[in-house]
Amino acid sequence: MSDVIPELPESTLAEVISLADELDALLTRRPRTTATPFDERRRALLSKHLGREVPEGIEPLTCIGDSNTMFFAGAERLRFVRYRRSAFWKPHWINRGLDLLPCFRVFHVGPATAWKAGDPGSSTRSREKIEILLKKDLKPGAKLLMSFGEIDCRIHMAKAVQAGGKIEDVVEKTAVKFVKLPAAIKARGFRPAVWAPPQIIPKDEKLSCPAFPFVGSWELRRDITYAYIERLKAHCAEHGIPCLSLAGLYHPRMEKAERALFHDGTHLSQRLMPLALAELQKAGILEIQ
Repeated sequence: MSDVIPELPESTLAEVISLADELDALLTRRPRTTATPFDERRRALLSKHLGREVPEGIEPLTCIGDSNTMFFAGAERLRFVRYRRSAFWKPHWINRGLDLLPCFRVFHVGPATAWKAGDPGSSTRSREKIEILLKKDLKPGAKLLMSFGEIDCRIHMAKAVQAGGKIEDVVEKTAVKFVKLPAAIKARGFRPAVWAPPQIIPKDEKLSCPAFPFVGSWELRRDITYAYIERLKAHCAEHGIPCLSLAGLYHPRMEKAERALFHDGTHLSQRLMPLALAELQKAGILEIQ
């Protein structure tokens, strides 16, 4: 394991897996509003990640986005639970996570891109799903963390650069278009923050993954991802919207991260949750007394 981050104790990782397995059988389609036999274990797991005891009654941060958002659900693999329908004749589902950690409440709106996340009528119906969540699941003025853009860096912007586009032009267009979504949500009184692409998956052009395809070399996707994060942070700052990414923090910036830091070769392992919690608190996005 890299010296960049401390090793997560095996006992903590074992509890992540055990708690996820047992919560699976208990889940309903709505976020828990009353105590369950697992609430104390959820709080104890958060305490392990933070390295200190945490109080009861933590107000959860709502997380909305693509599959990378499921990192905050706390499990060591992707686990989707159907939650709300966003259409009737041709239903599109909003999924939720297991929510192993009491400080997060996670909603997955499909494999939506940063380019299309704010567009009504997209193939994933992401904008319609976000509107449903804003109306039915968030209180006025609530904080939310939005995660979109990793798919763009991994596939669509890489294709655009391979087709002759300049990295700086390609990432600028995507950042400018995406930031309109959190800016519009902020204008309605909510307090959005952005979780920028957290990783450059440690694969190269000779590998293939049908479930999570990628385009171009790792070096190309690395340069696109860092350039996109830089422009995204700049545009978010113009609107007073916090923007945070872990990419380059848990591994040497210009080198591939270790495979052990990804639970499926693509999505971040819970080994990185202590780092994420620390960075979110430092940025004022997450508040835990």
